[in-house]
Amino acid sequence: MDETPRGTKVAFMGLGRLGGPLATNLAAAGFPVTGYDPDPAATERLTGSRIDVVDTAAEAIQGAEAVLTCVRSRADLDAILAAEHLAADAGSGQTVLDFSTISTTDSAACAERLSREGVRYLRVAVSGSAQAAATRQVSFFCSGPKEAYEQYTPLLEAMGRNHVWVGGQDEARAIKIAVNVLVGIGMASLVEAVTLAESLGISRQQFLDVVAGTPLGSPFFAAKTPALIAQDYRPAASLALMTKDLDLALDAAQQAGAELPVTERALQQYRLCDQRGWAERDFACIDDLYTSPSGRPAGGSTDEE
Repeated sequence: MDETPRGTKVAFMGLGRLGGPLATNLAAAGFPVTGYDPDPAATERLTGSRIDVVDTAAEAIQGAEAVLTCVRSRADLDAILAAEHLAADAGSGQTVLDFSTISTTDSAACAERLSREGVRYLRVAVSGSAQAAATRQVSFFCSGPKEAYEQYTPLLEAMGRNHVWVGGQDEARAIKIAVNVLVGIGMASLVEAVTLAESLGISRQQFLDVVAGTPLGSPFFAAKTPALIAQDYRPAASLALMTKDLDLALDAAQQAGAELPVTERALQQYRLCDQRGWAERDFACIDDLYTSPSGRPAGGSTDEE
């Protein structure tokens, strides 16, 4: 049953590579969306969409029942949560749905802060790239108040292909951080396997075609195959974000008393890419560490599409 009327006012904060497509799909589904992002380049990409872009976070939030956030860091999120109008309509059941990737500790602190204001906090982890978001092929795993999850299911369905509630606290954050370990290590291992195959005389096209037909083939590997074949690393998911995600994983492991030596090694490789100035390339550019040891990118453009 659709419990969220199409007239529900939605504020979407953070209209970058991931947030922009999510907000666009939400508006296309008929929800009135007011959007804000401090980066003019992000809002310019939304020209022609149904999103009403405004100049300040406070203006976007004012009167919104659901406030959706998709930002890079706890500091960015704090700036939004501090907006003067956030709790103005708390009595009418205002809810923050946060799509950002932050630590479980930071997430718990945000939840406590919002709870004091009477605002519900639903953590929504996104599985999928910016391209997947544009075609509503991302998945969501959510934690926090179950009643908020159930109320805003129609929003999630307008933006992605499936969703699941995984617990009442910060379970979605923990799962997302662990999933990102798989993504980061998976990319590094795929690139090393391609490097080995090429050194043995097998073209990357042939090798990746064979992998696709084995049990190891996956939607993730399939999505990255065109970039690896063309060596074109325009950003779908930036190296800067992957580095941040693996840092979060190692911080979480330290707090939990776990050891992640493979993650540590993968992060060293991504940091080397960062030192070469590749932070805003797609994280698949780790391939260039192998194909271009001199440090000059062997692949295509580093500009955004």
